[in-house]
Amino acid sequence: MTNGNLIFDYLKRRRGIAADPEFYARVDEWAAWWRGFYRPFHEFSENGAGGVPLRRELFRMNMAKKICEDWAALLLTERTYVTPSDRRAAKWLGGEDGAHGFMGRVRFMERANRMVEKAFALGTGAAILRLSGVRFGAGRLLGDGDTKASVDFVDASHIVPISQQNGTITEAAFVSEVLRGGEKLCYIEIHRLGKTGYVISNELLRVRDGELVPADGDGLIGEFSTGSDVPLFSVLTPNITNSVNEECGMGMSVFGDAVDCLKGVDLAYNNFCRDIKLGGKKVFLNQSLIMRDDRGAVYTPDDVAQQLFVTLGDGDVAGDLMITEHNPDLRTEENADAVQHQLDYLSFRCGFGTKHYLFSETMGRTRLTATQYMGEKQDLMQNVAKHRVNVESFLQGAVRAALWAAKNVLGEDLDDRCDVTVNFDDSYFIDTETERARDRAEVAAGLLAPYEYRMRWKGENEETARERCAAPAAGKDGE
Repeated sequence: MTNGNLIFDYLKRRRGIAADPEFYARVDEWAAWWRGFYRPFHEFSENGAGGVPLRRELFRMNMAKKICEDWAALLLTERTYVTPSDRRAAKWLGGEDGAHGFMGRVRFMERANRMVEKAFALGTGAAILRLSGVRFGAGRLLGDGDTKASVDFVDASHIVPISQQNGTITEAAFVSEVLRGGEKLCYIEIHRLGKTGYVISNELLRVRDGELVPADGDGLIGEFSTGSDVPLFSVLTPNITNSVNEECGMGMSVFGDAVDCLKGVDLAYNNFCRDIKLGGKKVFLNQSLIMRDDRGAVYTPDDVAQQLFVTLGDGDVAGDLMITEHNPDLRTEENADAVQHQLDYLSFRCGFGTKHYLFSETMGRTRLTATQYMGEKQDLMQNVAKHRVNVESFLQGAVRAALWAAKNVLGEDLDDRCDVTVNFDDSYFIDTETERARDRAEVAAGLLAPYEYRMRWKGENEETARERCAAPAAGKDGE
């Protein structure tokens, strides 16, 4: 967090909001691992020629980012459907085809996937509903034809919890940078729950003489009440206990307790790369084969393509080697085995099981059968199900915030309190086409209703699915 200490001091002094600087220092450490370079570990010095110290960097695999990318790909894809039970709400949210509407306009799933990656890296992420072109009057937010709703995604470095309930953040301050006229300003948005609903305050600040002071905010509403108990933010954390600070409300990086495993991977990979770098053939020439020109420049036989040599004196060419070569051992198999073992330890500690990153074909190992492979996935499947609990709650919270704004600010005729269902994509674990074909067969046999098929495979709510199944163009299988 830029100007983190200034912001923490400001929030505590002006708003009575306390933050834990030590925890955010740990977040900064996780961020460095996610970016692939943690200086205290990846940078070192060694003595060069003449004892001159040289700065070196470890070769590294950047597995922290890969771990988080894989979790994001498993938990939230373009085939994840969020479906409100109210038809009008579903249409506003996803459009006629379920892929456009509000979600498509703000590129929600695409951006949420990237946010999941960073939330699993830094421990926490949030989606915040933003409204532009609104004013506050008659005790509520008022919108018109120019009012727009959007979503911002932030990571742990921009979130300061205020209160939590049963491990869920219910009040928070969100800090971000705003660039205006070439000047970086600090924007603080505070969400607190009052007697009549959430009260949101906004401040725009600039740094002056080492302190944060107010800056003019064009069109910025200083404070207003939403009149609703629906928060206009939704927080995501990995479904693991925060072992750094369990009481702060923030989450734990998915690799937070596996940093030593990340180090092990990079140490093994560094050794592998250095052996390759230092493993080139070394050729040593007898001084008698070296020639010099009139300026003192040195030439070896290969430089002038010379093949005929004359020796003078009583030396025995056979006993006095002219050329000696050294071929270092690359230790390819041993190094590859070391890297593989470290990857096994890392994937196990990050919830993937021990065989998630397996380079069996290159290591001469016996390939796993399909049954063995699915058995190895058991740890991963269990942890995916565990993390999906939090992802589902996050998506439902973000959608409910959007539906509240649609009805109460944008004037849409919909039920903002309707049920919201999340259907996840399981194609990584099962053969989706086989499952789909089986469901079609069950529809044909009368064991599955066509509208149920559409609800499962099209992400539609029941009302929409029933209507489209009843349309003349609909096939017998619901397609």
